[in-house]
Amino acid sequence: MKNTACILMLVFAVTAPAAAAEKLWVKWSNLGYYLEGHQVTVTNDGPREFKGKCLRVDYSGLIFEDPKGGRPQLLQRAKVQHIKVTDLGGRQMARLINRTGPALNYGRKMTFSPGTPVGLVVTPIVGAYIVASTPFCLLGDLVSLLKPALEIEVDSGPLPVVQ
Repeated sequence: MKNTACILMLVFAVTAPAAAAEKLWVKWSNLGYYLEGHQVTVTNDGPREFKGKCLRVDYSGLIFEDPKGGRPQLLQRAKVQHIKVTDLGGRQMARLINRTGPALNYGRKMTFSPGTPVGLVVTPIVGAYIVASTPFCLLGDLVSLLKPALEIEVDSGPLPVVQ
């Protein structure tokens, strides 16, 4: 009986965050923190949704990456009503590799140069850091897969007057 209760509590603890959708009310001026660099779906005043990677939040609208590689596209601020951010987490392993890769490469280059003592110290330290951090990064990426998409309602307030 105790094992069943423990298993049920564990299942609930893991799936509860996935079931509860997070909804935020955000002012336009603070929107960049949540959107820039993420894949988003914007519900506008028209019948269709706008999907893409948000590059920047400007005072006049949202600037999206053009999937064809052309000029970035602007979605007017007045048309934005509801935003859903779909890729908010799950990049811990990529960050680990991006941040430690240059140091590991530096240590490797120094090992076969006149700075051999530096390379012999830097390379094992960075390697040990990567080995120790990898399980935690993988666990963080796994947990982020269970999180629902972030939903944002925009409190745009009055549009700025440009003179």
